Amino acid sequence: MQELLLLREAAVLVAAGAGAYTDYKTGFINDSITIPLIVFGIAANLFELEWNGILLGIGVFALGYVLYYTGKIGGGDVKLYSGIALALPFFGSGVFVVSAALLAAISAVVFFGAYFALKYYRKGIDWKYNADGLRRAAMLLALLLVYFTVILKTGIVSQNYVLVLGIPMLFGLLFVALEKGIRKEFFVKKIKISEMEEDEIVAVDFMDEKEKQQIGTKMKWVFGEKEKKELMDKGVRELVVYRNLPRFGPFIFIGVALALLVPGIGAMLTGGL
Repeated sequence: MQELLLLREAAVLVAAGAGAYTDYKTGFINDSITIPLIVFGIAANLFELEWNGILLGIGVFALGYVLYYTGKIGGGDVKLYSGIALALPFFGSGVFVVSAALLAAISAVVFFGAYFALKYYRKGIDWKYNADGLRRAAMLLALLLVYFTVILKTGIVSQNYVLVLGIPMLFGLLFVALEKGIRKEFFVKKIKISEMEEDEIVAVDFMDEKEKQQIGTKMKWVFGEKEKKELMDKGVRELVVYRNLPRFGPFIFIGVALALLVPGIGAMLTGGL
C-alpha cells in the first residue's frame, strides 16, 4: 500500500529528526521517541503480514545490544535503529536500515575524523604516544590501496564507488592513527564512584591490569547502579570512564535522510543489500 509506505517513510524521518535534536541538546535519545516508532513498526508489519520486517527489527536490536553492552553505541541509538528497521524494513531494492546506518557512519567518520584531528593538532599531537595507531593506519592504507586497485582493474566497481567510499575511509584512517591520543585528551576522565551516572562507559583501555582485576571487567564496558554498588562494596573509590563522547543522533538523521532522498547511494555502497 502506497499510503502506508509514505507513512513508514514519514515515521522514520520524524523520529530520526527528533532523536537528532534531543541527542544534540541532552546527549540522550528519549524513549518517548523510540518506543512509539517501535510500536508503529510492529503494527505496520503485522498489518501487512511482513514477518521479515519483524525478524529484521529483532536482529538489529540483538546486534545493537551487543554493541551497547561493550560500550560501542548508546542505548538510545540501539532503540532508534531497531525502530527504523521495524518501521521501514525495505526501501528501493535493499534493506533500508543498512543503507541508513552506512551513510550515517560515513558522515560521522568524515566529520569527527576532521574535527578531532584538527582539535588535537591545535592542542599538540604527541606522535610518540600515537605510534601504534600510526603504524596500524599505515598498514590499513596499504591494504585499501591494493583493494581499490584490484577492484578497479577488474571492473567490479566504478570510480564513483571508490570516491564515495574511499574519501571517508581516509578520514577514518586519520582518526585510527590518532585515536589513542584523541580519546586520552578529550574523552577519558577519572571520576569518583559516587559520581557515576547510569550507563557509564568504562575506559578499560586506559586501565592497568591491577585496576582491571580489581574492577572485574570482562566483556561488559557499560556500568549501571548494580555495578556501582559492587564497586563500592569492593572498596573501589575511583573509576576511569569516557565522558563527553561524540553524539551520534544527528548522523543517524543524516543517514536516514540521505537513504530516503538518494536511495541510489545506499544501494551502490551496499551492493543492493
